[in-house]
Amino acid sequence: MNARLRSSIGAPIPASLISFFVALCCAAAVALAISGPNVDFAAAAAQPWWVWIGGAMGVVFLTGSVVLFPMLGAVETIIIPILGQVIMALVIDHFGLYNSPQNEATFWRVLGAFVVVAGIVTVHVLGTPGSQPGLGEGRADAGAAWGWRAFGVLMGMCSATQTAVNGHLGTVLGSSLQAGTISLFVGVVLLLLLSMLEPTSRKALLTGIEPGPWWMWLGGVFGAIFVVGMATLAPILGTGTTVIAQLAGAIICGQVIEALGLFGSARTRINGARIGGLVLVFAGVAMVRLL
Repeated sequence: MNARLRSSIGAPIPASLISFFVALCCAAAVALAISGPNVDFAAAAAQPWWVWIGGAMGVVFLTGSVVLFPMLGAVETIIIPILGQVIMALVIDHFGLYNSPQNEATFWRVLGAFVVVAGIVTVHVLGTPGSQPGLGEGRADAGAAWGWRAFGVLMGMCSATQTAVNGHLGTVLGSSLQAGTISLFVGVVLLLLLSMLEPTSRKALLTGIEPGPWWMWLGGVFGAIFVVGMATLAPILGTGTTVIAQLAGAIICGQVIEALGLFGSARTRINGARIGGLVLVFAGVAMVRLL
């Protein structure tokens, strides 16, 4: 959805700005309806400086996804950041970073994370007959594609960090909705500044938005669900389990989108290798959560 919005705007940063703004409006409206206008900024300000970086981490992840989609294709845009998410989530859990619940990275949990990655590779490499390994359906050439993949890993690490930070902020404020609203507000401010400073983005934002399908505006709605949901679950399940369980959902949704050719993605038939890869993903999630 966000990639299609980018096509109508012509630049990734303004597309992310609009998506973040829609997400902010959704989260703020629900928070206002449930708890009223009583966000405790004083409590947030009394916390370590890093409670404010969740929005910036979200900006990197969302904008990066919009940039990667046309370069690497839908599948790689989903799966490449997963390696960074898994690694960072296990590190955060193991050391209890960002005041997260500490959960030692045991052999079985690490093995489970690798099983998840193996399942994702199976889905992508073995489950896409005739494709060049790793190149997917995007437009990047072989050399440039590896640079985009490295950026994708960084995106994933930012996403896991955002989950832990927002989870702590939600605990402090007593509301993951309020934490999500603050995080999205920080993201909107940062993206607005970037849009005004970067010439191509400023021109695209001021030129206007070309007509497109109605669903391209819904990316922000799902973004609000993602930010608030992850902030809610992280203090309960731990960053590692929350991130890896979310990855399972992302993989399933990615496969459905490609199987049906939804939202402008190339249509790819689900075969036995892809189903086997999904089984591995869920086995790995169970190992991380239960062992």
